[in-house]
Amino acid sequence: MIKKYLLFIGMCMAMQLHAQTGIGTTTPDASAKLEIFSTDKGLLIPRMTLAQRTAITSPANGLLVYQTDGVIGVYVNSGTSASPAWLRVNTNWTRTGNDIAYTTGNISTTGTLTGGNSSTSSISGFAANVATISANYSITAADNGKVIQSTGGTAISVAIPTGLPTGFNCTVVQMGAGQITFTGTYLNRTGFNKSASQYSVVSILHLGSNSIIVTGEMSN
Repeated sequence: MIKKYLLFIGMCMAMQLHAQTGIGTTTPDASAKLEIFSTDKGLLIPRMTLAQRTAITSPANGLLVYQTDGVIGVYVNSGTSASPAWLRVNTNWTRTGNDIAYTTGNISTTGTLTGGNSSTSSISGFAANVATISANYSITAADNGKVIQSTGGTAISVAIPTGLPTGFNCTVVQMGAGQITFTGTYLNRTGFNKSASQYSVVSILHLGSNSIIVTGEMSN
């Protein structure tokens, strides 16, 4: 009984002296509460589906799980127990020096994009989105930033609807001999409504409050 008591006292003293726990090592790092050492095995955290992860009651901030379906990966709760905010530990971003790249899926934002604004600033890696039309066509919001070309010899009509987003802009090019007639409610310095001739270029700009400007190489 005395030996057991002394052993217990010794263990308590050792825990107070080290204040760390080591698995696979007797000298855990002083900065770690728990250090696991191995050269042939890893740490396996709980694995579960999205539904199971979502069903965790009051998950602690910093809780880690591995999700096995949907967008698979390691997730951490960056929120609170009352309002969980699960974030995936992302491995799709690649960093090289000061450059970062994302090669899987799309990047979107609902806020403001900011960046360099100087004579040396540039945007690279974007190819022009050129669409070809051969019949009457109605502009849509998806045409924002596009170059729309007509290569045929037959006259066609391009309708400009209301409701385009503010800042919308696209370029229409008459590559063929067929003249393009623009219809809809828009502003134009001369009141012209047709492309001038083959190889003429016309811009469509939405400046807000439904102020759409159609201008360029145009005629009646």
